[in-house]
Amino acid sequence: MNLNNKKVLLGLTGGIAIYKIASLIRHLINDHNCDVRVIMTKSAQEFMTPLIFETFTGNKVLTDMFEKDRIVSTRHIDLVSQSDIFLVAPATANIIGKVANGIADDLLSTMLMTSKPENTFFALAMNKNMYHNSFFTKNKESLINNGYNIIEPEKGKLATNIEGEGIGRLASESVIISNLLSMSDKPLKDKNILITGGPTREYLDSVRFISNPSTGKMGIALANSAKKHGGNVKLILGPTSILPPKNIDTTSVISSENMRKAVLEKFDWADIVIMSAAVEDLKPTTKESIKIKKSNIPKTLNFTTTKDILLELGKIKKNQILVGFSVETENKIHNSIEKLKKKNLDYIIVNDPNEKGAAFGGDTNKTTIITKDEKILEKKLMTKNELADEIFKMLI
Repeated sequence: MNLNNKKVLLGLTGGIAIYKIASLIRHLINDHNCDVRVIMTKSAQEFMTPLIFETFTGNKVLTDMFEKDRIVSTRHIDLVSQSDIFLVAPATANIIGKVANGIADDLLSTMLMTSKPENTFFALAMNKNMYHNSFFTKNKESLINNGYNIIEPEKGKLATNIEGEGIGRLASESVIISNLLSMSDKPLKDKNILITGGPTREYLDSVRFISNPSTGKMGIALANSAKKHGGNVKLILGPTSILPPKNIDTTSVISSENMRKAVLEKFDWADIVIMSAAVEDLKPTTKESIKIKKSNIPKTLNFTTTKDILLELGKIKKNQILVGFSVETENKIHNSIEKLKKKNLDYIIVNDPNEKGAAFGGDTNKTTIITKDEKILEKKLMTKNELADEIFKMLI
């Protein structure tokens, strides 16, 4: 892992955390021998002057689309194509919104529109209420699903006493640099990774079905993380309203049997298989081809179980690393260890939907990871994107 001689474009936006960036630049230049070129938005210049960053980098700071009444955007676009890394720090809610919605109304946003998502990093920093705003969440997810790299902010005391503590602080220099290093060191390069996500549906008639509240967010987060770490990724996704990542080979399925067939078809190809899908394990014994009239709805329904995909994979696996997810509300460790053994898994990720922040459909999760040798790893509440990264750190 190294950043030696890498060309880094550094976009600065109008956040109070900009004062921390001078030190980050010094580390990139002095410790990693990076060539750093800075772009500043108009708002960024309200906090600090370009002269400071010109002094640290030895390069002219870029601030305007126009220079002496001459359009220079072509030269700036060339700088993007010639750079190894494009880092925006601090990245405000405003710049995230612009990129997510294709807005290019100043120099930085125009240059970002020409960058490669896999080489582009946004180190978030903002007011905690902005971070939790639903519009910002949607924009952030859009960037992630299009292959951009998000460096999440930290919790702690924020800029004003009124805000107090919360999430929104710019990540530390070490965390930012670690994320940049991850681009150079692709630990999953040449690894084939198969991931399932979302629910399945078992139909009673042509319109009614049994399912669960899974949204597929965890599976999508895992797929994005695997791709970020250099893996060849295939995602099998149950019915969900969330758009799958555009840069990942995705197969859409509906029923548990659809998912089973899709997984078995790709299983021999895979080196790592992560079954995060909430496969429905009940299905009606009969299915009507048309909608059952209300007057004809039976008073009782008969069910059978669907095929256990994980159990089947555990029996036929060769050299694959097989990871399962377990939803348990009582005796979760004991029950999950039993599943781990019975299904021949290498790891099992235990979810308790009664835990605050760990319910289906949310953006966070609180899990316990159990290894094949029954080592128990308790994980704190974190975003699903962070959890996905934690899982792959464990697997690498």
